[in-house]
Amino acid sequence: MQTSAACFFAGCSRPVVAIFRHESLCLDHFCSKSYEFLDSVDQHLQSNSTSPSGTSEQLRVADECARKALDICLSKMILNNLERARLLDILLWSGDIVSCSQNAGSRQPTAGDKGKYERPQFRRLGAGGVLPN
Repeated sequence: MQTSAACFFAGCSRPVVAIFRHESLCLDHFCSKSYEFLDSVDQHLQSNSTSPSGTSEQLRVADECARKALDICLSKMILNNLERARLLDILLWSGDIVSCSQNAGSRQPTAGDKGKYERPQFRRLGAGGVLPN
């Protein structure tokens, strides 16, 4: 999503890579805003240990944060290792917040939900390549 527009922050002339929470941001400011948001949600969740689910607005923004980080990673923008690591950290942290909130809620599974991962069961073939009964 790289455009010729400059970053939302005053004094920053770097190009915009994402629009996050209605602000056009360069990569550094996107990461900074994402970390600020994720840290505040994490502190909120830890302080409310009896109810570890986030608000629907927090979940929506965490999802937006993850999607924007993924969009930047998949863009044609050349990223160095530190930038990739920061984006991956944001993506994983956002996913943790959403997963934690979904697991904390006692919601009923819907038709679109996937089941819990189960490790595949491997059976050894007997002599002659035949499965034992």
